[in-house]
Amino acid sequence: MYEYLRGKVEYKKPDYLALDVNGVGYKVNISLRTYDFISAGEEVKLYIYNYIKEDAFKLIGFLEERERNLFEMLLGVKGIGVSLALSVMSTFDIDTIRDLVATDDYTNLKRVPKLGEKKSQQLILDLKSKLKTLDALSIDTRNDDAAKHLMIEEELISALEGLGYSKKEINTLITRDELRSFKTIEEAIKGVLKKVNY
Repeated sequence: MYEYLRGKVEYKKPDYLALDVNGVGYKVNISLRTYDFISAGEEVKLYIYNYIKEDAFKLIGFLEERERNLFEMLLGVKGIGVSLALSVMSTFDIDTIRDLVATDDYTNLKRVPKLGEKKSQQLILDLKSKLKTLDALSIDTRNDDAAKHLMIEEELISALEGLGYSKKEINTLITRDELRSFKTIEEAIKGVLKKVNY
């Protein structure tokens, strides 16, 4: 059983990555959000959920412990397994999931591929009683550099969307390497706006 793994990303695919830990390669399943953030050759720390069944053993990795906690909550929802739970977390971040549950917004929740209306309603029903836990998960507890930059990225995208930029335009405004050079969200916003002479 693994609590976390720290190592170098040898390569990545949309649903998993190969993590080199002291010369041993681990196949770690990930969400699309994790895939989008990390890069091959990067040193990362992943919090691990150990999925064990008679015919399968999978390692599922998250950049933050709170992401793993949410994943475990999703697995407790009737009809939701590992693949669907990862799909939910690939589509929405923790704060958005919390808001969708709080407002009974199954219409937007069912945008998750293969979730559907019934399972969306079931997810809200099962997690509704755990709103306090979701609130706690929504509190920013990010300590690692990777998680810190993920927070900056999320806040920067939100700020730029508020200024009227589309996601496509945002992707052309700033590269991943440029984003990682910023230490605060304020610095990131100033850097991007300077590029467009806002």
